[in-house]
Amino acid sequence: MAAMHYTPRTFLRQTSNELLRARFDQIGVLTNIPWAELSNNEIDVVYDEWQNLPESQRLEIERTFEEAEALASEAGVKTLIEEGTFHGLDLATELEPLANFRDKAMYVSITYPNVFQVAGIINHAHALSRRYWRHRGNMPMRQPDVSPAAIAQFRDAISAYFRQNEGRGHRCTVDSYLRANRYHYFFAYPDNYADTYLGHDEHGQFVRRPQRPTFEIVFLFDPIDGMLDVYAQGGKTVQESLQTIFCRTLLRQELPPESPLGHPYELNSLKSRDFLITSQNTDPEDGIEEIQVRKLRLSVLGGTQRRITLEADPNGGPSAIYNMLDECLNRHNIPDALFNITLAQFHFRFVHTGQGRQRTLTFEVSHPNTSNLKSCRQEDLRLIGEKYLRRWGIDRA
Repeated sequence: MAAMHYTPRTFLRQTSNELLRARFDQIGVLTNIPWAELSNNEIDVVYDEWQNLPESQRLEIERTFEEAEALASEAGVKTLIEEGTFHGLDLATELEPLANFRDKAMYVSITYPNVFQVAGIINHAHALSRRYWRHRGNMPMRQPDVSPAAIAQFRDAISAYFRQNEGRGHRCTVDSYLRANRYHYFFAYPDNYADTYLGHDEHGQFVRRPQRPTFEIVFLFDPIDGMLDVYAQGGKTVQESLQTIFCRTLLRQELPPESPLGHPYELNSLKSRDFLITSQNTDPEDGIEEIQVRKLRLSVLGGTQRRITLEADPNGGPSAIYNMLDECLNRHNIPDALFNITLAQFHFRFVHTGQGRQRTLTFEVSHPNTSNLKSCRQEDLRLIGEKYLRRWGIDRA
């Protein structure tokens, strides 16, 4: 279940008073509230007192609540638990007694603020729009240099690229994080174009204030499989330039050809019903009950705009899309050799454990190198999806 859109009253109402009090106590405010006399739903007095705080204190509290709301989901709590593991913490056990996702997120924010901060950043990365992610295989299988000197060189190269080509990026900050002792995340924040802030200052006066916001670039590198994913707006030229910068500064070598086999994602094996047999042959330890291909997009050779998209009944079982393909496609006019599969949607249904909702994973892969699987916030499910894409020969990087 995804986190809900943040609204202050709803957040207060659905978070335990004990944790709210602990957060307010951290900065020494709202000490006059009779917390012991309030039920968890009596939030009006808390809300009013909070809104009457000086702006700096009010905003400090609000930032925590918004960040906790963003992590108040199954995926968000899982990210907190995983980040806690890297710090030697057993948050799965520690959070078990807490009533709901908001309480779990708030507890970590109060008790382990460093874990909370990093988990929020990683959770945010997986929520970014898949439109601007670019996947590249055939990368060097070596650990990146994350020394301060290398990060500074990486930062300066990103800054210089945008400064020379787009007239922005005069300053840049780069933060790096290691996940599961394998996945390297790098978040770059170059300066954007200058803008003017319209709003109110700490004294309530309306002001026009010049500012230079940043824009965001994310690199996710897996040295074990030699894969690099980059989130950046600006098209293929920008993406390839950033890949080159990453390789030269952090891996100390030139960017290799994208793939010895051509494109990272090859979907044409899905034309055949034989894929049904392949896709249902899964490893027992992954707990997969069924895999479906729910959508296929066919691009006809000889006309770049000639496409056919098929979406099968989700309740029709694994063969539904192939039944539809046979029914809708005239193989005489359009034989297999005359079209490519350029997009597929996969749906994994996992064995129900008897607790909570049955887990599922749905994602799309597009030829040549686009997938929203990286947007999956549950890392264990994402790894399973990536595993089978490689096994099926779809991810050929």
